[in-house]
Amino acid sequence: MAEPTDFELMRQIQLRDRRSHFLLKDRYQKRLLEIALSTLKQPHQAEEVVRQVFEFCWKHAEAFDLQRDRSVALWLYELTAFQAQERLRRWSWLPAPASIRVAPPWWPRRLLWGSLVGLGIYAVAITAAYWRLRWQGESVAIQRLYQEWQRQPQVRRTLLRDPSFRNPLLVQALWSPRAKQVLLLASEMPPAPPGTTYQLWLESAGQRLESAGTFTVNAEGSLQWLSQPTHSQQPTRLWITLEPAGGSESPTGAPLLQSNFWIPASQPEESKENLLN
Repeated sequence: MAEPTDFELMRQIQLRDRRSHFLLKDRYQKRLLEIALSTLKQPHQAEEVVRQVFEFCWKHAEAFDLQRDRSVALWLYELTAFQAQERLRRWSWLPAPASIRVAPPWWPRRLLWGSLVGLGIYAVAITAAYWRLRWQGESVAIQRLYQEWQRQPQVRRTLLRDPSFRNPLLVQALWSPRAKQVLLLASEMPPAPPGTTYQLWLESAGQRLESAGTFTVNAEGSLQWLSQPTHSQQPTRLWITLEPAGGSESPTGAPLLQSNFWIPASQPEESKENLLN
């Protein structure tokens, strides 16, 4: 008997068939773990991301459109990359634990070297703090806003990708209905060519595209940007296009990246026992 296809499994999962969910998990768990591990570098963190992906696959199976989405595998890969990058960003700005072994100060030379090392570490910390304040002052504010929005149940998030799947770039987006603003987060995004700029567009049902503003990417490819307030009540899709410097009133070309679906920005952590019930 032939094994069911991915689409057949997703159709059964949407009908709440737990066996199909287990079959899909057995089929892709190893590959998703490799994707998460390549970003997080820590097995226990990667395993937690994969658990969250399959939990989402069960609880929000209808997010996969059997008529529109072309591949269950790509859908799972995107969810995994999204969760892994989000977890990495959530922990990246926390101070790393330090372990400094100090020898007993009974030897003057050892005491001297220990003092010099301590001063060196202090100087490095002060220098790093200065550059963080100098170059990343706005980044800190964005990170705090990101954490605040993560706790708001009405905030929605999505993932923007290349519609043709040729570009592996992924951009995270959070939408706040209260602020009517979009928060974009990305890494390794190439800066716009000279004379051009990136522009974000909101697509809403029955309305023309609305511009949410233009943005730039720094030399390291890091993007942390908050859009201007918009008029949209609930956008159905986001677009990112490349426009002439200063922006355009309407898109001048096809979207470089676009979103497909929204999910809640905050999801309660549940144990595996609750997941299997």
